Amino acid sequence: MLMFKQALPDGEQVMLFVGNLTLRPFMRLTKVGNSFTLSGVRRSHAGRYVCRIETSPAIEVTHTLDVQYPATVRRVGEEMQQVLKGSTVTLECMTEGNPPAAITWSHQHAHLPAAKQANKQGQSIITLENVDKQLEGTYTCTASNGVGAPSSASTTIQVEYPPEVYTEQAMVHTGEGDLAQLVCVVEGRPTPTVSWTKGGLSVDPTRHMSKHNGRHHHGLTISGVTTEDFGEYTCSAVSPLGSANATIRLTGLPRTPKITSSPAGGEKTTYTLTWETETYTPITMYRLQYRERVDEYMNSIKQAPRQWTIGLHNNRTFWSHHGLAGNIQHMSHPIVDLQPATDYEAVVSVENKFGWSGDSEVFHFYTRKEMAVGHSTSGGEMATHTQPLLLLFLLPLLLLFVSSPLLTVSHFS
Repeated sequence: MLMFKQALPDGEQVMLFVGNLTLRPFMRLTKVGNSFTLSGVRRSHAGRYVCRIETSPAIEVTHTLDVQYPATVRRVGEEMQQVLKGSTVTLECMTEGNPPAAITWSHQHAHLPAAKQANKQGQSIITLENVDKQLEGTYTCTASNGVGAPSSASTTIQVEYPPEVYTEQAMVHTGEGDLAQLVCVVEGRPTPTVSWTKGGLSVDPTRHMSKHNGRHHHGLTISGVTTEDFGEYTCSAVSPLGSANATIRLTGLPRTPKITSSPAGGEKTTYTLTWETETYTPITMYRLQYRERVDEYMNSIKQAPRQWTIGLHNNRTFWSHHGLAGNIQHMSHPIVDLQPATDYEAVVSVENKFGWSGDSEVFHFYTRKEMAVGHSTSGGEMATHTQPLLLLFLLPLLLLFVSSPLLTVSHFS
């Protein structure tokens, strides 16, 4: 008689069929001849199955059923973790699946930061040390074993850190009667409290309007600026984890000029320098400095730099253009009595009634470098005389050559 039974992991054997009689109908096990078919296979059905014929001696055949199923993963710990800056964070996930799943970690919108990772059978742990706000975000553990779709579980990390304050502009230029806006960028968790002061005193709320524009931007608007409004304003941020501040200077000074002319001069002994500056008050004077530039070879032998030629000039040589973003004034000045084909450098600054701007960046320019026609490289007149002399010498030879009988057709035939 044929018997069919299941061998459990603990060594016990459960009888399923004796002859044609089924003993476990709920297993959806059917017999056709000497073949057995199991429908609706579950994970618990995996294991060894034994066909036995009671003879003397008995005959047994063992079959092993391996049930494969997709990987699943679950998070160990809270979905949201809030941690202090500088601390260590451990993220863990557990997985099941057959065959065993491969586990990978990813970080939302960024590469996975450097982390210690430990993988065991069905378990993966990553450790983030000395965390800061750059490590914030959602970390996802994904398990895949090639059976069905991958499975994922996520943990979000929020880092608590003291306030940080930055300025968009350390100096804001404006004019009397205008509208000025000072902006600082504040970050921190928990969200800091932000305040503005000038000279250690809170700003006047009737003339200075503070607003929070967006997640991090804090602005101070000053309408109808007066000279009393000029000075340094401090944006301060405070939270239970600490405090920070940044300073913005509101000034009526002109902005540092930007030189706009081409380095290549078109004249041999003159050069017109042009520049622009932003100012909300008319320019009253400008200072121009220039000197001959020492080349790299001269610098290598430590030749002393040339002396600056410095000049103070009134505003008669400039013209202005009122741009949409402020008052942009364009200015120019012709520099005369320069040397031909020579390199120079210049610096310019401007003044209005509130004072002087900073110096522009050093600007390099040169006078026209083409050599005059008819002059030798040494500056002499040799080339001017040589060309006519050559023509006078060659002309008789050319006439003699043309009249020679060697050029007749009969000679070449």
